[in-house]
Amino acid sequence: MWRTMASVLALTGVAYADETPPGSLPTTPPPTSSQGRLSYDAAFFAQFSPQNALDMVRQTPGFSLDGGDDRRGFSGAVGNLLIDGLRPSTKSQSLEGILSRIPSSQVVRIEVLRGADVAGDASGQSVLVNVVRTPSAGSGLWEGGFESFDGGFKPRGETSYSGRSGQIEYGVGASFFTQGRSLPGWRRITDTTGALVETVDTPSPRNVREFTLNGNVALPLAGGRLSANAQANRFRFHVDNGLLFFNPSDTPTRSFFNGFTERSDNYELGLNYDRDIGPWSLGLIGLVNRNTYESQEDGRFEDGFGSVTSTYRQAVTQESGETIGRVSLARGFGQSHRIEFGAEAALNSLDQGLSFVEDGTAVFIPNSNVLVEEERAEVFGSHNWRPAPSWSLETRLAWETSTLTFSGDDNQTVELSFWKPSVQLSRTFAGNNQLRLRYYRDVGQLDFGDFVSAASVADAIISGGNTDLVPQTDWRTELGGDFRFPGGAALGVTLTHHRYGDVADLVQLVFPNPDEDPGDPDDDFIRFDAPGNIGDAEAISLDVNFSTPIRFIPGGRLTIEGSLWDTEVTDPVTGQPRIISFQRESEVEIEFRQDLSAHKLAWGVSFEKEGEFQAYRYNEIDTSEEGPWVDLWVETTALPNNMRLRAIAANVLDGTINRDRRFFGAPGDGDPTNDDRSGPFLGRDLRERQFAQAPWLIIELSGRF
Repeated sequence: MWRTMASVLALTGVAYADETPPGSLPTTPPPTSSQGRLSYDAAFFAQFSPQNALDMVRQTPGFSLDGGDDRRGFSGAVGNLLIDGLRPSTKSQSLEGILSRIPSSQVVRIEVLRGADVAGDASGQSVLVNVVRTPSAGSGLWEGGFESFDGGFKPRGETSYSGRSGQIEYGVGASFFTQGRSLPGWRRITDTTGALVETVDTPSPRNVREFTLNGNVALPLAGGRLSANAQANRFRFHVDNGLLFFNPSDTPTRSFFNGFTERSDNYELGLNYDRDIGPWSLGLIGLVNRNTYESQEDGRFEDGFGSVTSTYRQAVTQESGETIGRVSLARGFGQSHRIEFGAEAALNSLDQGLSFVEDGTAVFIPNSNVLVEEERAEVFGSHNWRPAPSWSLETRLAWETSTLTFSGDDNQTVELSFWKPSVQLSRTFAGNNQLRLRYYRDVGQLDFGDFVSAASVADAIISGGNTDLVPQTDWRTELGGDFRFPGGAALGVTLTHHRYGDVADLVQLVFPNPDEDPGDPDDDFIRFDAPGNIGDAEAISLDVNFSTPIRFIPGGRLTIEGSLWDTEVTDPVTGQPRIISFQRESEVEIEFRQDLSAHKLAWGVSFEKEGEFQAYRYNEIDTSEEGPWVDLWVETTALPNNMRLRAIAANVLDGTINRDRRFFGAPGDGDPTNDDRSGPFLGRDLRERQFAQAPWLIIELSGRF
């Protein structure tokens, strides 16, 4: 049963589904189950009038689509999605985008895999979803629409075509997206006593443009199957910021204006080759990703009479790349044992160049012109044992090593290596329910952007880069459950205890100032915050996914997804316990929808709220919070040719974006030890932004061809 033509990553044993006659759909009541695998036939999703596989996955009870972490390498960055038992060989394409290009007419069933059915998976995910398709002639999807915001109309659209001809599978797609926003707001700056010092108006119009082309092909080759994915993406963002300062008497005192534009081009090619060699399943993966990025920011300061007092320009260019090769072998021994082993190698790089010119004079920003290169390798092995039909035990051991080389503003070589063991015990009971206990070590993968610096003039800070940053490690004890209740309700819950080492947070970096003012004792050094390691910490997290039909509302369904975090680390500045920077305390998404199938109509409301997070910089505590975001929507399929029309009223509660910066220190006393959060409270900058229009309207029309 273990020999398949699927990748060793596939684990489902299903490469392609049987042919289903056009117009006929399985009618088995959902879900059917086989130990760790739950199967929802296409007939289950008909009530939601899906256009594509994404519509179906979003309505799969108890499952949340997870795109994975933004990590180097293939492992841990591939998310929790399989297509016909195969892992998409891509990192730059979103899982939502991949699913949106699969017509619902090609989907036979959606499988939720748990426990032993995901043992040894590259992603480390506890639950996977597998979209099983039927061989079919070519078919396509299209979607077009626009967003109406503050008197403007921003179009968007997507089209794709996919199918199979004999044993050859193919697909092409294209999309474009535009968006316009205006986020006016205000700031209130107060002193140590809370007295108002300044008020600030903050107009901020912005717009986005994005274009994407993608394609895929799969065909038999040398006794196996070769599949390829390719994508090209172009992105542009522009914002005009204004800060208009007034004294407590509402008299203009000064102003600041800047325009910021960033552009990026991304190209990716992924290859996946799978075949059986005797009792073994071989999987080969190759991935090449290249990205170019550039940004330019021009700004000026004016006095209260509109005269320019200072100007600046910051320009950033980045060239980055990632090349990955992965090989794996797996086989089963009877009905109870399965082993897998393999290796992965990667070459990664980031080359940043930055120039900052103020009033015609170049300004030094440490660690802003740096080339980062990495050679990374990992070997791994896993064993899955099923001592009884309802029990499974998975053990896994991986070893990762990498060499980081820095040149430019900093020149050094760093050697890193980590052991990553994992053990998971799963138990299926009462039909479709499952409990799992897992203990493993996770090693956070470094973001190369954390190694390079840039200035944020509007915030008067340097977003620093730190070449001494090392990966954070996390020993996790995880208790998870997946429960299916009579009537169609589903609950997924995971409680995790985290024991961190080398916590990734913010640290103060100090550099001699080559442009120091001899008369200013606080100008001898450049001080700024950058990502860094601050020691050990502990945390507890809870993740919940619950969905249920609402029996007293015909066609009604409620879905709740959320997470809670409780973290504690010792602050390196004050020596007191606090939470970890940038870790949100909570997130919740709630959606109610009602499908009125007889009228080919559906409507719903979604609620999203993210709790606050804090950044503990060396001389300030920066707290941010957004929302709540509430959308109302209605859609109908009572249109010719199975088209669907959807209207969304976005942000009906006029949610806001809030920020609270509290400053500390004793500048000007000549003692640098007082210039951080151990010093006295200096004042506060309280900010709020809101959308110029709330709610705004989004119209989407979609269909098949």
